[in-house]
Amino acid sequence: MKKLYYTIFTLIFLTSCKPPEIGYLSDDIHALEDTIFVPRGIFKTSAVPAIEGSTYPLHWEITGVNDINGNPTEDLFDEHEILIWKEPFNPVTDTTLELVEAKLELSNKPTLLINDVSGELAFTQTSKHITGSDIYNVNVNASNVRGERQLDDFVTVKFEPFKPVEFRVEMRSRLNLVKNEGGGLSALFTSTIRNDNDPGVPSVLDGTHPYITIQKISDEPKLGIKTKMIIADSYGVPIGPDKVTFYPYQANYLQNYHDNSIKTTEDATGTIFELPAPPFPQYARNFGGSTNGYLMYYLTTRDAFTVDTAAYEADNGPKDWAPFTNASGEIVNQAYIRWGVRINDSGTWEMKMRIPYTIKK
Repeated sequence: MKKLYYTIFTLIFLTSCKPPEIGYLSDDIHALEDTIFVPRGIFKTSAVPAIEGSTYPLHWEITGVNDINGNPTEDLFDEHEILIWKEPFNPVTDTTLELVEAKLELSNKPTLLINDVSGELAFTQTSKHITGSDIYNVNVNASNVRGERQLDDFVTVKFEPFKPVEFRVEMRSRLNLVKNEGGGLSALFTSTIRNDNDPGVPSVLDGTHPYITIQKISDEPKLGIKTKMIIADSYGVPIGPDKVTFYPYQANYLQNYHDNSIKTTEDATGTIFELPAPPFPQYARNFGGSTNGYLMYYLTTRDAFTVDTAAYEADNGPKDWAPFTNASGEIVNQAYIRWGVRINDSGTWEMKMRIPYTIKK
């Protein structure tokens, strides 16, 4: 009997002395997005994967990419030279070209990268060179002290067409009339482009929209971006940049394109903004986020235009202009200018806004 007790005790002792298992690696690690939609030519990152309690640190790596037919492909690993912003432009600190260029890196990069610590996928501007399939499946491997998990078809990637111009938030070209009593404003007419799905977008890009046009006029500079803002009357005649002012806000001004330029120049017809690389704009003084961060505001002086009353009444019927007419017989007016786009492509661009029912003075 003593021998039996001794044997049982020995077994219990040996069992209790077995080293505990170290770490945990879930068999349910997964991406938070079944499909990542990636606009070609734009830097984008995925969500951090769900690791379901797995022990940190994890190490992540891409183990392969398959096309829509399940065949291995190197499409997302082909490298091209691109200019990368390591940090966004900030006019408060980036006061010289040298300081801005220090934030840029010119290097050869593939379309697909992975953060080996967090598991986030990153898609670079090189994606605009992809000419094969639009849909790919990405395989990854996750490992920690406990072991590793091979995660085939971890996430699907769908590449969308490259958008040189994105319409992030509603733009407005408006003519305000100034009331004689109290100086309040009354909107006479407003032309808007609401977002990427606005039916007016194609005409903005091909130059046929009556009030707002955005067009690329040169491929130079190949890596940098120049954008000329032109404000004109309703017949397309530009006013001088001295007639275009910032929009007052508290003790300063609302965010504007001047904040987004390392070199700003003027000519007789407009203002030219420059950055050594897109996107443009990058800096939002007042409103952040992926939509309102792209709102850029201006006004015109009240001596920039006369109101085209004949054209307005031909389109809209008679109007009483007396509440807005000063002692000199002029209708006091002021344009309200609100941009809301992001330009993703290099080269020289022209952004032109015609103010409704106006004639340049």
